[in-house]
Formats: sequence, structure tokens, C-alpha cells
Amino acid sequence: MTSSDTPSRTVEDLLAVVERLRDPGGCPWDREQTHVSLRPNLLEESYEALEALDLGDADALSEELGDLLVQVTFHADIARRAGEWTLEDVISGVIDKLVRRHPHVFEEDGPELETAEQVSQQWDALKSKEPGRDSITNGLPPGMPALAYAGALQRRAGRAGLPVPSNDGVLDGADEAEQEAAAGRQLFEAVARIQASGIDPEVALRAETLRYRDRIRRTEELAGDGVSIVDVADGERGRLWDEAGG
Repeated sequence: MTSSDTPSRTVEDLLAVVERLRDPGGCPWDREQTHVSLRPNLLEESYEALEALDLGDADALSEELGDLLVQVTFHADIARRAGEWTLEDVISGVIDKLVRRHPHVFEEDGPELETAEQVSQQWDALKSKEPGRDSITNGLPPGMPALAYAGALQRRAGRAGLPVPSNDGVLDGADEAEQEAAAGRQLFEAVARIQASGIDPEVALRAETLRYRDRIRRTEELAGDGVSIVDVADGERGRLWDEAGG
């Protein structure tokens, strides 16, 4: 952790270091990097931050988030030199987004929300009305690991009031830790059964998730141009879902 006698540093200080590395006379490796060449680094640093989080190691998490911040500043410097955008543009854009999607906090006459689920539903509804957001599936890259992709897609569909695969079983266990262990066993055993049939579980799950995504999009198309599926009445939404599955 940062000691009390260490001089305070800012994002501007980090940008200055990155700019020096990429300036003429700086580091040859840093100068030749591009948005594309840094893709593996961004992915690796993200996984390392997640590992620190899983381990509950606060110091490691701080360090790994710093490495992620380096990736952000590298991309910002590359974009600035290419005349695309700057780190200030990134910060300004995300501040505007956070304020816009939290009217219950930043607007005097904003809605009163009491639960995290209500906030998530409002977030999705507001996002669906933004330019270029013609589907609740926007922003979920199919290149995600299949399990993460399936989970994220199901959560969005559920918040929008669309059917999600039935959940008839209840996980064994008296508390969350025991239920998590039971879930892990079920998934692990499912992988073993699927592989024993000569099928790649990752490929199979991705294919099924893409079919589910496509049905969501057909349902949204049936709702009509400019109509968010979130705003469709429950009964009509169910009818459109059934029609999209035909």
C-alpha cells in the first residue's frame, strides 16, 4: 500500500509517464504499440485483477487495478496522437453516463428507487433509449467466455421481463457458501457428461446462448421500431416471445 510519506500522484502524472515512454527517444516497445497489439495485455491484466479479487488480497487488487489503469492511459495516448479522442473525453463521457443513468440520485424530481433490482431495471431501460442501443443485447460481446455470456444475457433478459430458462431445482446447502459449492459440482459434473458425449461444452453453450440471443432480438423486432421491449406490457411481451420462437 502507499505509505503516508509518499508524494501524492495523479492521473495526470501517470499520463506524463506514458507520454514520455511513447515519445521519440522513449521506449522502443511502448512506441510501437497500437490498440490492437495491446488487446492481449488488457485481457491478461483484467484476469489478474479478478484473481486478486477472488483471493481477497487487497494489496494485490490495488496493484492489478493500477496495471489496468496503465492500459487505459496507453490507449488514451495512442488515440490522442491519432486525433481520435483523449483521456479527458473518456472521463467526461463516463461521468455524463453515470449521471444520466442515475436520475434517482442526480435529479431533484427523479424516481424513488428502493432496491438494487429497481436500479438495474431503470439502468437497462434508460440504456435501451440511447442512440445505437436498439437491443438489450447491445454491449455484450459474443467473444466473452460462454458461461459469462450466458449469465449476463439471462440477467438482462430477466430484468426486461423476458423468459429465462426454467429453474425447477433448488441448490443444496443451508447458506451461500454451501450453495455455491453445490453449483460448482453441478457445473463440473455437467462438463464431464457433455465431454463424455464427444461434445465441447464451451462450443455447445455458446451456440445455445446465441440462439437465445437471436430470439430476444426477434422479439424486439416484433415490438416495432423505436419500441423498447422493457416498455411493452407483460402479456404482449409474452405473446411476442412466443411468436419469435415459432
